[in-house]
Amino acid sequence: MRWIDRGPEPPTVAGYAQQFTPGWVDYFENRVGGRPTDSYWQDYRADLGAQSSNICWYCEQQCAAAADAGGQAPTVDHFRPLSESPQLAYEWSNWVFSCRRCNESKGNRWPETGYIDPCAADTAERPEQYFDYDADTGEILPRNDLSGPAQRKAWDTIDDLGLNNNVLSGLRKAWTDDFRRGLRRLSTSEQAVLIATFTEQPVEYAGATGMMVAQLRQEGRI
Repeated sequence: MRWIDRGPEPPTVAGYAQQFTPGWVDYFENRVGGRPTDSYWQDYRADLGAQSSNICWYCEQQCAAAADAGGQAPTVDHFRPLSESPQLAYEWSNWVFSCRRCNESKGNRWPETGYIDPCAADTAERPEQYFDYDADTGEILPRNDLSGPAQRKAWDTIDDLGLNNNVLSGLRKAWTDDFRRGLRRLSTSEQAVLIATFTEQPVEYAGATGMMVAQLRQEGRI
């Protein structure tokens, strides 16, 4: 996971919020009526996905729009779930571009410390302040210098989103292994270009790649 700029709110979101948010609040908070059937946040899936070249903001895997995409199908996730914060049903700041797998893994959970927001406005709350990377296993881990509650928040994000499942960790490790081998064959200037391309641009595993590069620099290996 790495920080993503969600971009400006489209002007049409406010109209949906005014019209449909009360129904979600009535259902979840006031226990009035049936569960609403509107889901116009999906109309903004392309706007959100364009901010990351359709890469999931949670697991950093490329989403696929094909009918048989399964877990890699693109969705819009409510960062704070509807059941917990129905007043945020049509809040642009609460929408996350997510693959179906991450969206369904997270479900309606909202732990006591919350989750790490890939679009956090506060720089102290952005993913790079919470996560580290184990290049030997391909796993995302909490940083060692975190406080107890921050560690819990990082672990809840990792565990509830399944960020270290065997398939995802294996793919992440295979990518960073290849990237590290490629770096060794390049000059210093060429390394700088490659690093910028695969850590500053919206590409798969950019967050994990950036963390690995930081470790290699700290060790004096690049």
